[in-house]
Amino acid sequence: MNSAGLKTTTGNSSKEISDKNSFFVINIFGAKLYEKPSLGSKLITRITVGERIVAEKIVETKQSIHIGEGLQLQGDFIKVKNQFYSGFIHSSDLTTFRPQLESIYDDIMIPNFKGKIIHKTTDKRIEKFNNKPFEIIEDITIYNHIIHTYTDFNDCFENTYLYKYMTLHEVYHQLPVHDPKIDITLKGNFILMPEFIEKKDNKYIFKGIGITRSIAIIENQDGLLLIALLDCP
Repeated sequence: MNSAGLKTTTGNSSKEISDKNSFFVINIFGAKLYEKPSLGSKLITRITVGERIVAEKIVETKQSIHIGEGLQLQGDFIKVKNQFYSGFIHSSDLTTFRPQLESIYDDIMIPNFKGKIIHKTTDKRIEKFNNKPFEIIEDITIYNHIIHTYTDFNDCFENTYLYKYMTLHEVYHQLPVHDPKIDITLKGNFILMPEFIEKKDNKYIFKGIGITRSIAIIENQDGLLLIALLDCP
């Protein structure tokens, strides 16, 4: 896949693509609409998460969204024009996959990529740590588009979400979806995005929030991406 799915990748048949020019906003803060195909251009507005847009034209660019050293979101500029607005959106805020929108707090919406449950299993085993036996409980839930593994380590627990057909920018925008943290202020309620720390080998490491000790996007040996969250109350 190129940027937001402008070109179809082999084996990508399970994605729910309505047509080749349709895209959906997956940035929870909204997709920035620029006056010109440049990140330095005037910002017109933000297009709400989940909104469907139709591409009038695709403009290639070398500009990327800079999250931090070692993490940039590549893409193209998508020209959109309708009766409400006209401008350009960087495709790293978009996907060809139709997410399911969920309301988590008042007017805060998140885009969920999971799909329907296909299968669930539970595995129990004994492992030794510091020569002491511990029971490990692992719940695996297979959805249409991701595999969720919940592992209970007694004092801590880990959730991993393996994405079957997603690119880096799509998985990045899923970071606040699985364990959303809300900042409640007098100016409104806002969902928090984990802060990027560094890239180390095959891991993009983020700062934990609350009881979440660590957050990472990991590329496995098959080239698939997963989100890993370790929580210790």
